[in-house]
Amino acid sequence: MPSLIRYNLAPTLNGFIASAPSSLTPWIVSDPTIDFPALYAEFSVFLLGRRTYETFLAMGSGENPLAGRPRESVVVFTRDPDKAIEWSRDVTVVSDDAVGFVKALKAKPLEGDIWLMGGGELAGMLLRAGLVDIVEAAIMPAVVGKGVSMFGEGGGEGDKGEQGWRLVLEKAEALKTGILMTRYRVLY
Repeated sequence: MPSLIRYNLAPTLNGFIASAPSSLTPWIVSDPTIDFPALYAEFSVFLLGRRTYETFLAMGSGENPLAGRPRESVVVFTRDPDKAIEWSRDVTVVSDDAVGFVKALKAKPLEGDIWLMGGGELAGMLLRAGLVDIVEAAIMPAVVGKGVSMFGEGGGEGDKGEQGWRLVLEKAEALKTGILMTRYRVLY
């Protein structure tokens, strides 16, 4: 069975994945019932935009869940590869044809799924290309006035125009902390 691309994220109730302009997420709620090691074990490859990856780097190696993973399993997309010089030896850096790279990756036999971690622009680009299979949103009990959208600027545009994409709810669970865990399959 081919690996799925799962966009797994923690947006606010109004669809933002980070507060603007700092990319901070002070509204993220911790929940002790979420088993992050088990979640990470479901994936063979992690896809991130540069700013998202730099957020992970800022955590320090003790807190960064991607630290120590094989270079080929962490893929960072950037339009400016010069900004990746400091950390590029630890990850695979893609600076052109993100869609082509992900199509080729998805065609490879992998043991686990592919975790699209963000950011919103990368997620929107891959959604428009028909590559995102699942959207798993741990919706935080918070709203922000402005920020980074789940699918970047124009996440619902592309070949389908303004009509967007239909999602089918596969799972929903409310946690005691107020987080709503959801899983949707994307219909193309």
